[in-house]
Amino acid sequence: MSARSAFAAATRANFLASRRSPFLPLLALALGLALIVVAFPRLMAAIYAAPTSAVALKLDREPATVTPAELLAARRALQLALAWEDDGVLAVRLARVDLVLAAREFRAGGDPLAFVDDTIEAARRGLTAAPAQARGWLLLAEATLARTSDPGAIVPFLLQSIAASPHDVWLAPNRAELGVRAWPWLDSKARAAVAEQIRLTSMRWPDSTVEIARRAGDP
Repeated sequence: MSARSAFAAATRANFLASRRSPFLPLLALALGLALIVVAFPRLMAAIYAAPTSAVALKLDREPATVTPAELLAARRALQLALAWEDDGVLAVRLARVDLVLAAREFRAGGDPLAFVDDTIEAARRGLTAAPAQARGWLLLAEATLARTSDPGAIVPFLLQSIAASPHDVWLAPNRAELGVRAWPWLDSKARAAVAEQIRLTSMRWPDSTVEIARRAGDP
């Protein structure tokens, strides 16, 4: 190809590219807007949920130091976050806050059932979105027992919690207590699983097993 022909071909290519170029920015803009639309709900959920991580950490380490105002603020923030995005982890965190509020309402002599029902609803929502959450199944078991006073009704949820994370020592005490309450409804395999939770609890907190047995024997 001669230099003249090469120059003519390059000029034509540049001309065609210049005619197409206005569509490329429009395409990029459209793709950018689509990404924003998809990501915006997640961003808003994360913004609302961010402060609740500190409350969850306090519930892990020093639950008695969490104030009612902190619990209620976390509850509202998680409700707003879930209005933006259906996040299973956040729903289980909301269930945890609701159950703590229910327990405090009960100890104060009030009616905890509204919080208990909210716990069940949030736990189910969280487990539907992310079923492999041991704490979510445990919360559902605890709230179901509070709602029904029927230890037999909690067995499937308790066993799901153990199966999801059998060696979680931080969940073991509550699972051990629920297991003792539900003992007559457990088959041999389930009793072995609960016995392991009792063993884990006694290894980490040697004096707690007697207290668990005492509470489990309360009406």
